[in-house]
Amino acid sequence: MDLAGIGALVAAGAALIGVAVNHKQVKAAIRNAEATYRAAIDGAREQGLNEHRQWRRTMRREAYATLLQAVLSFNDHAEKLLTQGFQDARLVLNLVAEAKPLAKDMTRKEFVVRLEGPEEVSTATRALIDAASAVMGVCRTEAMSEHVRLLIADQADAHPQEVERVRYITATYRVEGYWSLIGTEAMPREAGAMLAELRGLLDRIGVSRGFMPALCTRQSPTAYGDAAEALSDAITSFMATARAALDEET
Repeated sequence: MDLAGIGALVAAGAALIGVAVNHKQVKAAIRNAEATYRAAIDGAREQGLNEHRQWRRTMRREAYATLLQAVLSFNDHAEKLLTQGFQDARLVLNLVAEAKPLAKDMTRKEFVVRLEGPEEVSTATRALIDAASAVMGVCRTEAMSEHVRLLIADQADAHPQEVERVRYITATYRVEGYWSLIGTEAMPREAGAMLAELRGLLDRIGVSRGFMPALCTRQSPTAYGDAAEALSDAITSFMATARAALDEET
């Protein structure tokens, strides 16, 4: 083979070696690029998860805080109903009406918290709402009782005998606990007759029959204190449960 042929073979061999080297370099570059890409994807995914967890934690914290504020506002109004209702019984109906939008607001915020979860916070939320509603129930009953007593007292001059009889029947019902026996076999016949008489008396003096439960029942002297203590415990439990749930997400 002449020198030209040998030179051509050497050149071809060198070219093949160069192609092989370049191919290895390309494959290495591709592997490096793939590793970099996977690392970037993993980093982005982890960052996204962290951002989502932080967003979820913020949403839950806001839901918990707004619910607690709604409960406290509802309870403040319950206390207002009790104190101002006794100071001026004529304010009772307006105060009762003003409690309704507060109750709706509290319920809406309860639904948000139960939607956000977790389950243990939802359970504590239900106990919190029940306790707040119990306090309002006690305050409303006491205030309504004072209101209707005032209504009846206002009729004493015009209907003295009727008012005296209303007071006797309602006092008997409260002492004997007859109201809770209505519709049962334990209800004495004379109590049923007194109830029918009371309806007629209220009609004659112009007082709504709707006030009969307030007239004929009485709460335990410790009802408000017991309800307030239960609410305090429910608030403490809710806060501890909510705080633990938030801490798990950090």
